[in-house]
Amino acid sequence: MQLIEGFLAISSMTTILLIFIGVIFGITFGAIPGLSAFTCLALMLPITFGMEPINGLSFLLAVYVGGVSGGLISAILLNIPGTPSSIATCFDGAPMAARGEAGKALGVGIVFSFIGGLFSAIILTYFGPPIAKFALRFSPYEYFAVILFALTTVSSLASGNMINGLISCLLGISLSFVGIDRLSSYTRYTMGYSQLDSGFSIVPLLIGVFAVAQILDIAEGEKKHLDLSQRKTVKIKGFGFSLKEFFGQLQNALYSGLIGLGVGILPGIGGNISNLMSYAFIKKRSKYPEKFGTGIIDGIVASETSNNAAVGGALIILLTLGIPGDNATAMILAGFMVHGISPGPLLFETSAALVYALFAAFILANIVMLVCEIAGLNLFVKLLSIPKAILLPVVIVFCFIGSFSGNNNLFDITLMVAFGFLGYLMKKFKFPLSPLVVGFILAPLLEENLRRSLMRSEGSLMPILTSPIAAVFLAGTAFMIWRAIVSERKQAQKGEK
Repeated sequence: MQLIEGFLAISSMTTILLIFIGVIFGITFGAIPGLSAFTCLALMLPITFGMEPINGLSFLLAVYVGGVSGGLISAILLNIPGTPSSIATCFDGAPMAARGEAGKALGVGIVFSFIGGLFSAIILTYFGPPIAKFALRFSPYEYFAVILFALTTVSSLASGNMINGLISCLLGISLSFVGIDRLSSYTRYTMGYSQLDSGFSIVPLLIGVFAVAQILDIAEGEKKHLDLSQRKTVKIKGFGFSLKEFFGQLQNALYSGLIGLGVGILPGIGGNISNLMSYAFIKKRSKYPEKFGTGIIDGIVASETSNNAAVGGALIILLTLGIPGDNATAMILAGFMVHGISPGPLLFETSAALVYALFAAFILANIVMLVCEIAGLNLFVKLLSIPKAILLPVVIVFCFIGSFSGNNNLFDITLMVAFGFLGYLMKKFKFPLSPLVVGFILAPLLEENLRRSLMRSEGSLMPILTSPIAAVFLAGTAFMIWRAIVSERKQAQKGEK
């Protein structure tokens, strides 16, 4: 009943139009490497100052939804993730596009983005408060165990070479140590360069190791897997895939949605990691794990369902506890503050009508996202007919814009180029790039929660080992490592035969 009242509250033409505009802006920014949902929200936030709270917050939610989903477009068509939450989409989306199945890959990504978002919207509406109360029980002990568990997905993303994957992950962890230490405020590993005091930004690193490295690889001419001019026309029927394929992926979508929702609830982790964790999990439980990375829809389903489900998880923790789950929800929190509203447990009592209006706006934004992306499906696929000589310079320009816009800092462009050469060398020597990004994103959280745990326990590790929740995740970590070792040995034995 309250949800119906929420839909009635956003039924004005102004609110619906703002949701449409917000989704379109979000998709556009999400599709351009470096210009993420967070960037779009930062630019759009001032526009909401003069709006009614329902209109302004619905607009911001729509931008968030469109931004997260939009990253799949460049991930599939260019093998460059538009946002960190689309990294795993590249693994199977780009190979499908390379063999002429771009329409199918985009259709799968769009539909399962919608399913992930709708799933998290339903959970947000009916189970948000009790889930948030459970997450509130997490102390630094539990967070440390969860993040350590997330890092073990590296072994699954290492393309059969766990050693190279771990080396790549350790390199990412090492890069994350540069800058001012969060707890002690001491400067570390800056070599006297003041530009490094704030550490390396994720945006130039992401654009460098994926986009610039890919451009260098294509320019060298050794790999033809991303010949963007190889097909002039692509025929697409419906969503691009069959009902049999759709129903065959529902179980993967359910697991991926649950992973995305769970990771999204944990502050500071979010969709950047949920897509990789989900991809690793679905690959582990698959009957044909060797096909992952060659261009199958299972990988796209895992990535896109989880990263969109993480949006609902982040909103759960924001609305019920007032804690932003990631950078994007931090901007939405700022939107609440601008309108004089404080998210938290009392919000459901003092502003229940507004809360359910936002739930309705979130559901409508996911529907609009599905319509807008499906309507533009043929337009996206036509990008395959653009010659590389035209497309790559445009991509390079957007790389420079995206790197600069994150902090309005020219030094970030230098970092982007440096990380581009690093990514290119890693690809040449068969070191996977994704573990580097995983290590870079998660290492600060891992270190911070470990040190907080040791401070609370006066240097003892026992509280981490004896915490029931932490123990479950530590056991999962040990299991993932064991599975990776067994899998690698089996592959080695097959190779010997």
